[in-house]
Amino acid sequence: MEKKKVVKQIKNVTIIFILCFCLPLITFFAINYYLTRKDVIFEKGFTLCGVDVSNLTLEEAKEKIENELKEKENISLTLTFQNKSWHFSETDFEVHSNVHIVLEELDKANRKSNVDKSRLIRRIKSMGFDSKVATNYVFMGFDKKIDEIAEAVNLEPVSASAKYNFNTNSFDITDDTSGIIIDKEKLYDDIVGNLKTSNTISLEIATKDVPAEFSTDDIKKATKKQGEFSTSYASSNASRKNNIKIAVNSLNNLVIKPNETFSFNNTLGKRTKNKGYKEANIIKDGNFVKGVGGGICQVSTTLYNALLLSNIEVTESHKHTLPVSYVKPGLDAMVSWGSADLKFTNTTSLPIFIVANADGEKINFKVFGDTNKNNYEIKTRGEIIKTIKAGKDKVIPDKTGMYSDKILFKGEFLRVKSAKNGYEVKSFIDYYLDGKLVKSKMLRHATYAPQQGILYEGTETLPEGFSLPKDDFVVDKNSVIND
Repeated sequence: MEKKKVVKQIKNVTIIFILCFCLPLITFFAINYYLTRKDVIFEKGFTLCGVDVSNLTLEEAKEKIENELKEKENISLTLTFQNKSWHFSETDFEVHSNVHIVLEELDKANRKSNVDKSRLIRRIKSMGFDSKVATNYVFMGFDKKIDEIAEAVNLEPVSASAKYNFNTNSFDITDDTSGIIIDKEKLYDDIVGNLKTSNTISLEIATKDVPAEFSTDDIKKATKKQGEFSTSYASSNASRKNNIKIAVNSLNNLVIKPNETFSFNNTLGKRTKNKGYKEANIIKDGNFVKGVGGGICQVSTTLYNALLLSNIEVTESHKHTLPVSYVKPGLDAMVSWGSADLKFTNTTSLPIFIVANADGEKINFKVFGDTNKNNYEIKTRGEIIKTIKAGKDKVIPDKTGMYSDKILFKGEFLRVKSAKNGYEVKSFIDYYLDGKLVKSKMLRHATYAPQQGILYEGTETLPEGFSLPKDDFVVDKNSVIND
């Protein structure tokens, strides 16, 4: 028992020696070593070891610290928060002072350059000697203890959120909740302040409120409709409608946070049969062919136009090689996994909400946010600059009898694809205020290729004495015959 008591007394003496003698003396003798040529007055707000030394010379500051840091033993620290408490004594920490390390670094910096006194003072201040540093000199590792306590005290804030309700055609908004964190700066100041007068410290942990990133008022502002656009897909086949429905559902109630970049491809992912996508017509190499996910480009095009009408700058979009029927020329947005995407970045300080719906007849996109601060009335337009005539029909002999129920003999034709003209177009976005056009921007100057018509012809020779019935079908004499 006597031995333990002696060890404890040695520890207490060590703490007293470091806190009350070594720390202030090492600090100020070292500073005096560099700054003895003139009296230096510390500026307002300067603290050393948690003691305010504003407007004091080095000697005055040294005397004040020595007077305020009284001798102590059996230091006890109890921290409480609500119904929780944490108790520490000097046995919970490694007693150590690293003042000499700070001063060695200061010495190295001073030797490398001609640093004047004012700069040296600033450097000393930036290297520590505040309440936090003083506390950690006495309770080495106190920072780590506080981090552990913070896990039980700190509470993350929760932003307000919104989800569109199609039954009410409005947003259901969940209010924000503030968080709390330990006010470490005040805690360190409180500890140092109490160390000056007592060896037993009992403190209520000070906390600070942390506001949510987005308040309820923020979300109410962000749920203002900025733009809306629809396209019809009523005439699409079942497979194409299926693909559109899957894609639209993936984009409904989407939230794009400030500085976040939206990518159509990244949001939907690769269109595969495992995700429920089916084969339908897509445009590939200037032709309509079957492909998994056909119809997705109408979804991206509808969203693209809604974004334009919402005053959102689209950073990536692509035209089709052929004209499409569901939107004005020059206002389409083709997407393809791995090559062509639709992208934009939210450059506002509030979230952008995208609401999407596909009811079997039309695709509709609504965009909500704070993207049109000038309250422009925005319109888009596409102008055909030049019509590119469709070429000759392509005539294919029906050698396999694929259409034998409709055509059989030479001279009988079945059109499976109509010829369509191509176009050179320009598309624009116009901005109006009070009904007056205030600015206009060209979106695209593009060319869409014409589409060749396709005919199938029967292959059998008409028996002698028979003639084909007359019809209104006329084959261009210049049509190209493909074997």
